[in-house]
Amino acid sequence: MADVQTQIVQFDEKIRLSWNNEEKTLREKRKIILERLRAQFDAMREAGAKIPSFSDFNQGSYKMDTGIHPAKGDYDIDVGLQFNCARSEYPNPVTLKGLVADALEGHTHLGTEIKLSCVTVKYMVDGVQAYHVDLAIYTYEDPRSATKRLFLAKGKRGSGEDDRWWEESDPQGLINWVEGRFQDPDQEKQFLRVIRCLKRWKSEKFKTDGNNAPSGIGLTVAAGQWFRPQVYRDAFAATTTFDDLKAMKALVDVMISRFVQIGWKQEDGSALYRLSVPVPVAPGTDIFERMTDGQMTTFRKHLLQLQDRLDEVTNEPDPVRACQLMRKDFGDDFPIPEKNVTGQIGGRAIASRGVSA
Repeated sequence: MADVQTQIVQFDEKIRLSWNNEEKTLREKRKIILERLRAQFDAMREAGAKIPSFSDFNQGSYKMDTGIHPAKGDYDIDVGLQFNCARSEYPNPVTLKGLVADALEGHTHLGTEIKLSCVTVKYMVDGVQAYHVDLAIYTYEDPRSATKRLFLAKGKRGSGEDDRWWEESDPQGLINWVEGRFQDPDQEKQFLRVIRCLKRWKSEKFKTDGNNAPSGIGLTVAAGQWFRPQVYRDAFAATTTFDDLKAMKALVDVMISRFVQIGWKQEDGSALYRLSVPVPVAPGTDIFERMTDGQMTTFRKHLLQLQDRLDEVTNEPDPVRACQLMRKDFGDDFPIPEKNVTGQIGGRAIASRGVSA
């Protein structure tokens, strides 16, 4: 087999959101939004409005270090707004989301949008949407309770009673679960690299059908359930060997094996499949529950194609050809080594212990 570990690491370095560049910009947007929101709420309170105070926290891929450069721009950051009130004070959760959206309206040219699970603030650069900040709105079951159970506001403007609700959620618990999957730093690095690679694979495979793609957090939780590190240490030689290709292939194999046939398509009689991945914290529901049977079956089809591709790469002895094959599923950002610097064919990449790989 060809050695493509170096190229996988280079690929990860290229697609991973940079702390000093894109993430710095997003952190600045976050700070400005929160300052404006607090100032607007203060003014509204002075005018007599009753608006609870809130605290903020980072969540999502930004916090979990699974964020990647989006294939077509539009970077994002997820921020939780934890309002100091009971959900019973806002029987309609969209009311609280509307207060947030209205307070930020006019802040950017593209304005705000109330989505099912968040309020989105959009930013435009050179005439196109380039950034957005998703604000998830939470309240407590009872802010005076020691358990501090949180509930996420779900619903859009104009949603009927059946399409808006408060959903129990534990965003910090989910972050802790992902961050605590592996105590060994080398195993954790490989775990995060594979997640970021799969997220870029998703954006490549669902380019024209992005709304039907599995969510990034869905891939992250699935990896948290079934990822098994492929990190090998030689104590005598003081070296550490990583095999991200094998780790990714093993994860894809397990995910495919977990799909269950649930019926047949009426149109052509082909099989329908679903993959169930329970959220490890509240609300404990299937993280893919909102995907249709058809979307889930397409997801499985793409995973089967990826499985074949990774098998092909594993069996390819030429590193150049192996990386060319990887590009077909992971896009043009996947590097291809020069033919005269590929070195010996076969084996796995070895990195000295303590060196980032």
